Amino acid sequence: MPPFESAPVVDVEQFVRLTDVPPDEAYELLANSRTRLTLHVLSTCAPPFSVDRLTDIVSSRDDADEYAVHVSLAHAVLPKLEAHGLLEYDADAGLIYLDRPVVDVETPVAELSDVPRWPGANSPPT
Repeated sequence: MPPFESAPVVDVEQFVRLTDVPPDEAYELLANSRTRLTLHVLSTCAPPFSVDRLTDIVSSRDDADEYAVHVSLAHAVLPKLEAHGLLEYDADAGLIYLDRPVVDVETPVAELSDVPRWPGANSPPT
């Protein structure tokens, strides 16, 4: 698997347009590789998506152990994305809800044949 630093690139201007997150905040959010990878996976798959499955995917691309990735996602990445109004995170149920794709998902980052996909998940959002 490629090193974690190879998390997908996100078009910041498109992200700002789709989410209404101010540009400075968007750059700050997207500077984090786990956040970019999280948004990429969630923009590929129709909700709800489990935190456990997201942890599996992210940890498969990261040098950190699965527990560290889970803690990072559950206590930092997902709450921060929720605070920006990008998704809903139900920590008790371990589920994430993204209303619509917010990043381009031309190239999937993981094999996701076992989860429902957004219609047109391999084409850029508009």
